[in-house]
Amino acid sequence: MSRIKRVVLVQPRSPGGNFEYVAIPRQGMLFLSGALAQWQGPYLYDREIWFEDRSGKIDPDKDLDGVDVLMVSALINEVPRGFEIGRLAKEYHPNIITVGGGPQMGPLPDEAFREGRFDVIVQREAEDIIGQLLDVLLTHKDDELKKSLAKIPGIAFQVNGDTDQTRRTGVISPDLVELPDFYAIRDLTPSKPMAGGVIETVRGCTENCSYCQVIQQFLGYRMVKRETELKRLAQLRQMAADGLIHTNKDGRFSVFVSDDLHPPPLRAVKYRNERLERIKGWKGHSDDMYLICQARAEVGQDPELSHALQDIGMEMLYVGVESSNAKNLELVNKRQDPGQVHKDMTQLNEMGFSIVAMTIIGLPYDTEESIMEMADWVTGISKYQTVNLLTPLPATSNWNDLVPLDANGDILPEGEMRPYHLYTGRQLVYQDERWGLEESRRLFNRFQAKLNPVDHLYARLFRLIERYRIRLAAKSEGLSETLSYRRKELAATGRDLTESISTRVNELGEALKDRIDSSKKHLLTGNTLKIAPPRPASRE
Repeated sequence: MSRIKRVVLVQPRSPGGNFEYVAIPRQGMLFLSGALAQWQGPYLYDREIWFEDRSGKIDPDKDLDGVDVLMVSALINEVPRGFEIGRLAKEYHPNIITVGGGPQMGPLPDEAFREGRFDVIVQREAEDIIGQLLDVLLTHKDDELKKSLAKIPGIAFQVNGDTDQTRRTGVISPDLVELPDFYAIRDLTPSKPMAGGVIETVRGCTENCSYCQVIQQFLGYRMVKRETELKRLAQLRQMAADGLIHTNKDGRFSVFVSDDLHPPPLRAVKYRNERLERIKGWKGHSDDMYLICQARAEVGQDPELSHALQDIGMEMLYVGVESSNAKNLELVNKRQDPGQVHKDMTQLNEMGFSIVAMTIIGLPYDTEESIMEMADWVTGISKYQTVNLLTPLPATSNWNDLVPLDANGDILPEGEMRPYHLYTGRQLVYQDERWGLEESRRLFNRFQAKLNPVDHLYARLFRLIERYRIRLAAKSEGLSETLSYRRKELAATGRDLTESISTRVNELGEALKDRIDSSKKHLLTGNTLKIAPPRPASRE
């Protein structure tokens, strides 16, 4: 039996059409692949990461042939496709091992087992256990397998149709895997580079907003080590130099910094001071980068930190505005005041940052009139915007407190799976006396029509990058044809030259033979003959 095992890690296609998902590879699979690469056990894991938004849909029949392990991670609106991949993998390849995870399957393992037929569900982070888990799944069977799985923390598996979950305590180091495994990404080549790089500098959040999954998925607020940040920056620079990240004419390339709060708020004094010192240390390591990060509005009250960010190339900030209504913000534990946010955003704009204001509509104190007023306000304080209708997510209070709807907008029957494909933030998916499913869609469209959505920016960038890629491919093809023609031309010239030399040598050989024969006759008669040396062959 071979020690080498093939593992395919899949991130299903997003139904939301969010261009950011294509531009910014989700990092979970990158770090899990890196963990398998550095794992020392009985098996060696040959890994391929398949981002469907980037590489198209995987064919579980053809593309999983000969694969030993399938791993799938999905966000809420991607999970129907994730379940489909898991089911089809088992149908076509009954012996394949399947592992699910991510912020949707982790909190709801029963559903994942039922709908996706996964063997194991990983809950929260898994870099520290994934090697051991796959070793166990590949080595043991039946009762021995169940006993071994029970010793691995932070997973769920089934025993006689019931779900067992093992307890995880504490958190792992956020840089247990120093470098994300970009090189395992399917079809990542200079002819198909990433639109931008991504670097994780922190896990978790200093806040406790009720609508957000981060608090449960990544406990605490954990910075990676300083030297790890610099190593990850160096990795991105090398990838750009190798043509694996798209660069502009000036040689600069975009880098999205972390998923969470890269610069912590001023009141988180210890973290803020540490981040300031680290930012200063980035100087010289990010000069060729166009940096983008997520921040809270109050970074506008911290000119020292803001100027330091600009000094290293931080040009775009995603800022969680959420709502212009103070009662809404208080209700969702968003610790900020709309009046102060306006001042902070004004300051950030005056400093020259490109601001992306992230908003949520459909909060309890919203009215249609106040929502439209917020659209006018938010477009005046930011260059780009995002919008989502309030959407309940697993492991948040909204998940259990709000009554879910089915795909027709009626109350979801008990025991029926939620219509996750609608959980894109473009309509309300729970019962709300103000707006039904269709009414909320119209509300979303009216609000978004007033915005300058950042997705439109990414769509334009992707069209430009695609045109550049096509031109580059055409030039490469033309160059290839020219080189091919030149090779044929040189080969023909070489053949002609070889034939010319061969003919000349033959002619000289015949002449030499005649002279030698003649010389022999003269020698026999006592006369001498001087033999002229042959002329060198022509360079033509």
